[in-house]
Amino acid sequence: MRNPFHLPPEQAHFAPELERAIVDELYKRAWAAFAALLLVLAVTASVLKEAIHRHPPIGRVLLLMAIVTLLRTLSLVLLRNIPSPRLRLWGFIIGSTLIALGFADLNITSYPNLELPELALLVIIDAGICSGALMSMGSSFLTYLLYAVPNICSMALMVALGPSSRWSQHLLLLLCIYVAALSLLAFQIALAYRREVLLRLEMEEMALRDNLTQLRNRRALLEFMSMEAEQVLRTWRLTSDPAHPKTATSLGILMLDIDHFKAVNDTYGHAAGDAVLKQIAAILTETARKPDMVVRWGGEEFVVVARDTDRKPPSRLAERIRERVEQHAFSLPSGQTIPITCSIGYSVFPFDEKYSALLSWEQIISVADSGMYFAKTHGRNRSVGLVAGTRIQGGSDILNSLEQSLEQARAEGLVSLVE
Repeated sequence: MRNPFHLPPEQAHFAPELERAIVDELYKRAWAAFAALLLVLAVTASVLKEAIHRHPPIGRVLLLMAIVTLLRTLSLVLLRNIPSPRLRLWGFIIGSTLIALGFADLNITSYPNLELPELALLVIIDAGICSGALMSMGSSFLTYLLYAVPNICSMALMVALGPSSRWSQHLLLLLCIYVAALSLLAFQIALAYRREVLLRLEMEEMALRDNLTQLRNRRALLEFMSMEAEQVLRTWRLTSDPAHPKTATSLGILMLDIDHFKAVNDTYGHAAGDAVLKQIAAILTETARKPDMVVRWGGEEFVVVARDTDRKPPSRLAERIRERVEQHAFSLPSGQTIPITCSIGYSVFPFDEKYSALLSWEQIISVADSGMYFAKTHGRNRSVGLVAGTRIQGGSDILNSLEQSLEQARAEGLVSLVE
């Protein structure tokens, strides 16, 4: 599905969310619209009661429209859980267009058998339906046009097929103005809705991004991991079932801290520190894969979540990041370049294969932080991984042991060191 309006490059990444919001809005408003449509069909049947008696096919068209409307309402239930916005949109468009073609068929079938008052009432009903449809289809300009145009054009055809007179000419002119006015109004409503959605998405993105580095922030990581961690644990639960062998995935979690960052601020100023943080963010973004998530954890600390990894700790990724930081010449606002190094700790989630729920993802960050602290206290410019030891039990208090002494936790077989 193409976006209904062109998005500038800086907003292009919002296209999937915009499409989803447009389709969700269509489905949300459709329930009341189709309920009202069934009421309108009942009123139309009452208005055309004599015409139906004179020409029974009119009644059959009305009955068919009522059936289509009910089926269309049922399809809302069947389509609303389809993940693809494209399929949901086209399902909605097809159903709405069928209803519009039904009204067009009703107009053309009824016209030769209508008295003037009946014709006037039918035109009023059609015009009201097309105007009311703006409320339920306003979020999608294409959907509204495919619904309203067949209906209004059939009204114009009714007038054109009738006896030519000054009044019929005026009515045709009014119908042309009506089509143009409704189309313009539908366009403006859809455009206003798009702007509203884009503004909301931009505000949500601002709340989930770090202003300085433009990386994701802690809140974004919390939202992301609340779903990602559960999906990962689910693959481990399935792996325990013989019917789902070897489906488990893991996450590599890295904690990075810039070495001697306070000295950079003290020596060169906070503007220089900001420049270093931005360049570190760029290195992390370029080194990580597209599915991975890079987060500014706070201050000079960053977190990288490597997705869809095997059980091997992300030591290669950690070393690539460390080497790129070490090899990079960091440019300062003053024009100077300085060397910077970093210390990295990392681990994997789930922490242990047998006890996959032993530590939460938040606790794995604490484990990675312990590895980073070990790297800091043993020379800096290092990457150190902490993975499950050989003597872990279901009730092992790994974090408490790490807080007391990493060496003791290693001696107890709770963790192993990877360098």
